[in-house]
Amino acid sequence: MRIRVLGAAAGGGFPQWNCNCRLCDGVRKGTVRARARTQSSIAISADNVNWVLFNASPDLLAQLKAFPELQPARAIRDTAIRSIVLMDAQIDHTTGLLMLREGKPLEIYCTGMAREDLTTGNPLFNILEHYCGIHWHQVPTSVGNEFPVIGAEELALTAVPLSSKAPPYSPHRDNPHEGDNIGMRIRDKRSSKVLF
Repeated sequence: MRIRVLGAAAGGGFPQWNCNCRLCDGVRKGTVRARARTQSSIAISADNVNWVLFNASPDLLAQLKAFPELQPARAIRDTAIRSIVLMDAQIDHTTGLLMLREGKPLEIYCTGMAREDLTTGNPLFNILEHYCGIHWHQVPTSVGNEFPVIGAEELALTAVPLSSKAPPYSPHRDNPHEGDNIGMRIRDKRSSKVLF
């Protein structure tokens, strides 16, 4: 299993566009020893050819540019991204999906609660259906229920429900449900190594 951290900053990135704290200001001025960071997202591969994207941040285009293995290489229109796993329906984890609208139908894995929010409160899935289409795969949240993903069949994923609120636009923002937010356990079936 190969893991690439595409972005490690919170929503807004680092420095955050509207923040003038000592660290954000220092990064802009070069007076703080830190590097700018894009918003949180990772990519995982079981074979170094096909990749699974975890979350699609608004910074996705910069992340693709910085990681050539996800760029076109095999055909005129191409990407090594075979599927996308969403950990929740937050804007900073889903807006990047719009950048993938020019490709084939997106293979998207998320919980039923995230799908509900992305078809009602923020109808992103409905919009993408008009461009590239979506093949939705439900992520099970029952304990110990492993599932495969397209492009990394050698890996077994297990969702871990987290206690946290749904996005601000969700109809049930103040009434959290299981599946609003998940963590992910990823097991390499060949080596038995695990990532959480």
